[in-house]
Amino acid sequence: MNVFRNKLWLGIAVLATSTSTGLRAGDAAPTTAEESVVPVPVRTLAPICGIPFQDNMVLQQKIPLPVWGTTLPGAKVSLTFDQQVKTGVADETGRWRVVLEPMTAVKLASVHDAPAGLVMTITCEKDGETAVKEICNILVGEVWLGAGQSNMAGAIRSGSPRLYPPGPETVANYPALRQLASPGGGPWAVCTLEGVSVFKRVCFFFSNRLQGDILVPVGLINASVGGSSIESWLNQEPYAIGGNYSKLIDPLVGFGLRGVIWYQGESNEKDRRAYQPKLESLITGWRKVWNQTGVEGGPHRDFSFYFVQLPGIGKSSLDNPAGGDGRAEIRQAFANALALPNTGMAVAYDVGAEGEHPPNKLDTGYRLARVALHKDYGFTNVSLSPLYKSHKIEGSSIRIVFDSVPNGLMIALKEGMNAPVPTPEAKLEWLSIQAKDGSWHWADGRIDGADLVVSSASVKEPVAVRYAYTQHPRGHLLYDADGMPVAPFSTCGYGDK
Repeated sequence: MNVFRNKLWLGIAVLATSTSTGLRAGDAAPTTAEESVVPVPVRTLAPICGIPFQDNMVLQQKIPLPVWGTTLPGAKVSLTFDQQVKTGVADETGRWRVVLEPMTAVKLASVHDAPAGLVMTITCEKDGETAVKEICNILVGEVWLGAGQSNMAGAIRSGSPRLYPPGPETVANYPALRQLASPGGGPWAVCTLEGVSVFKRVCFFFSNRLQGDILVPVGLINASVGGSSIESWLNQEPYAIGGNYSKLIDPLVGFGLRGVIWYQGESNEKDRRAYQPKLESLITGWRKVWNQTGVEGGPHRDFSFYFVQLPGIGKSSLDNPAGGDGRAEIRQAFANALALPNTGMAVAYDVGAEGEHPPNKLDTGYRLARVALHKDYGFTNVSLSPLYKSHKIEGSSIRIVFDSVPNGLMIALKEGMNAPVPTPEAKLEWLSIQAKDGSWHWADGRIDGADLVVSSASVKEPVAVRYAYTQHPRGHLLYDADGMPVAPFSTCGYGDK
């Protein structure tokens, strides 16, 4: 084989970093004169790989998988992987793309199992010359993208024992758990005792819990920037294309995903309910450019998108039963976004702290994993946080009905990363009721099976109820019997006084 090292270049890399400068994995050829003349540098280096196709990567199972890159214009491209051979020809700009047929992950015996990695071989040929690139130790499994701001960006290494229970740094030998910090964050990392420190905490706990139940390889791609606004991640009208989208998300577009987990909103707290259309734009915009449903033989639905409803921060006043302060309304924006299909929410107001970075990322990651297990992997016995469904005025009381409480409700006290401890004799805190004259009063809550009956001696004709409708509700709170917190709610809508 004549390896042409000086003229022919193979790049398993992103084709462009913005919507105006080139093709993504799922794009067709340029359709405008401006797009068609954008120059694409032809490298004269030995084969180089870039994000996200690198050694140790995880590929999404059970969906068609685009693989793309660049070489010399007109070169023949042949890709061999797991008994599949796919061929193509680079276009006039040197771009090429092939699609692998769906594959199935090998089941793990345990999370400590080390399955044999596969090799992907890409060969480019032109004018009798050949360039070959091998990508090694590849696994097929489940791939999730984690994005957001600093609470999603924090790594195990940047913490202290108070940030997680003893374990990750001593028992984290999970060879089939991989993470890519994208881009520029190094190669795909394998979760070992030596390598776990680079794993992002929320992603680590999410994937660790997920893998423990589904027992297949799991790959996490983390794209997060501390202090970033949601606007910086948007990619469609009526918003401008954000810098973080162009830099961190666009290079990944087309790489097979099961879903996205999103932890952001602190920088947009003052948006209140106006955060909802931005979040919806982000979800629909990312799904549109990924276009996984548009690949022949692809999944019948867009990838899943699960988000963290912001935790508590600071303190809340006991002098304001009407609530509405701080993060109350942006939390409702998250809840309203659940109207989009294939979405889910991890409720987190009870794991907050006075500062911006709550230590407890374990519950946050686990709760995100619960949503994925329930909605994507068929674990219907895994309970989710109950959401307000409806209410009914019954004389001087109001009955609250939730969407799913198979095992009933409980009042409980949660401390740190410990499970909530039932406190049946305690008064449910942060529960208020509105009188006909518009005034708000702290209320009593009585659990009746799966319902909550709310009343106050000061209110004879109630019209509305609010629960945890404040910056940082703490104390004796409402959970289902499995320890999942009931989501904050207001029966009269957020912003209405």
